[in-house]
Amino acid sequence: MKPTTVVFDLGAVLLQWQPVQLVQQILPLHARNQTEAERLCAALFDGFAPDSAWAAFDRGVIEPAALATLLAPGTGVPAPQLLDFILTVPDHLHTKPDTAALLPRLQAGGHRLVYLSNMPAPYADRLLAERSFFHHFDDGIFSARVGLIKPEHDIFALAEQQFGLDPARTLFIDDNAHNIASARERGWQVIQFFDAAQCEAELHRGHWLD
Repeated sequence: MKPTTVVFDLGAVLLQWQPVQLVQQILPLHARNQTEAERLCAALFDGFAPDSAWAAFDRGVIEPAALATLLAPGTGVPAPQLLDFILTVPDHLHTKPDTAALLPRLQAGGHRLVYLSNMPAPYADRLLAERSFFHHFDDGIFSARVGLIKPEHDIFALAEQQFGLDPARTLFIDDNAHNIASARERGWQVIQFFDAAQCEAELHRGHWLD
């Protein structure tokens, strides 16, 4: 049975997200080589653990300046430089055209498209204003606007309620294994995203794309 709703993650699926390259570009003095860049990413994002400082930013409970202050001691980067980094990130969240090309094809197959994204409010505002692919979506949830984040089950429950989802007729596409596991536990069908070609192949195998 084909799902009637396809739920997309955004970061690393529809938007370029390469944090190691990002810190090398924006904070080159603190990421002079691959090892330094990886260590800085670990200190900044902490694996996006639900109790991390960056997760609080994703939840919408702290502002960029407060996040910079929290991260400065553990990263060794002065807070003003971190604030510049935080505010510059949306400039690097470029659309992945190969994934975006799947959206009208899924729509043509009769599927409704919605998004479910861990995204700080300032980034969400920028993306909605600047990315044309959003016109393919009927609805969506940004974590900062609801105070919840993936992989917590509450945000999936909210999506079910807001989008009127039947889990058995819902397909979730996300790059994060923890998010995929939570969706699967709720009875959603899932595709873990690695790249657009792999995702398209799995969509064909599942007869979601003809």
